[in-house]
Amino acid sequence: MLGYTSLLAALISPLHAVGEDLFSVHMVQHLLLTLVAAPLLLLSNSMPVLLWALPRRERAVLGGLVGRPGPARSALKWLTRPLIAGGLFVVTQWAWHQPVPYQWALDNVWAHYFEHIVFFGTAVLFWWPVIGAAPLGSPIGYPARLAYTFLGWMPNTLLGAGLSMVHSPLYTQYVRTASMYGVDPVVDQQLAGLIMWIPGDVLFGSILMLLFVAYMRHEERQAERIDRELDAQEADAHARW
Repeated sequence: MLGYTSLLAALISPLHAVGEDLFSVHMVQHLLLTLVAAPLLLLSNSMPVLLWALPRRERAVLGGLVGRPGPARSALKWLTRPLIAGGLFVVTQWAWHQPVPYQWALDNVWAHYFEHIVFFGTAVLFWWPVIGAAPLGSPIGYPARLAYTFLGWMPNTLLGAGLSMVHSPLYTQYVRTASMYGVDPVVDQQLAGLIMWIPGDVLFGSILMLLFVAYMRHEERQAERIDRELDAQEADAHARW
């Protein structure tokens, strides 16, 4: 529920309208899409539920595309490889925040929609190896997931810190629209950078902590399983004697 709520808040709430005028609000949208909605939706493992909500024929077709070996499943497995998914996520973040593509998204409504689709889609791919949602499990173990998440965190921090330290407006539209709210466009831009930097760090850090807890629990279960196997072997050996 929280995942869908954050997705709707980012796309169809007043945030969307105000985000076209204030860079700082637009940045809140991006964080909701990439660091809140995407991991929460994967964590909820809601894809099987959504499939069962479809009519039988559509459910069979879509379920077969990703549930059985074939081109769609192979493509999804390739796109969710850590190197591919992580690269797409980082490159997307940095490329879209360059002045030319970002201004294009501000000037063209369809480009703006496309920007959000790309942000959300690459975020889903990025978080998939971390969470291992159905129908694909994670291809990497917990230590690698921790390292992978940390490596995805650092470019986000650097980009946010860089935006917060620039002392001239990067995007021409915000020079005009921010003044309508009585906000200095440079201050708005620096605030946007701080939002990407500080709350972004908090979200990444929180996910890393949860992942570490999951790792510890996994190790405990593994240790318990090994103990049970050893006990069973000892009991079997005693029975033979």
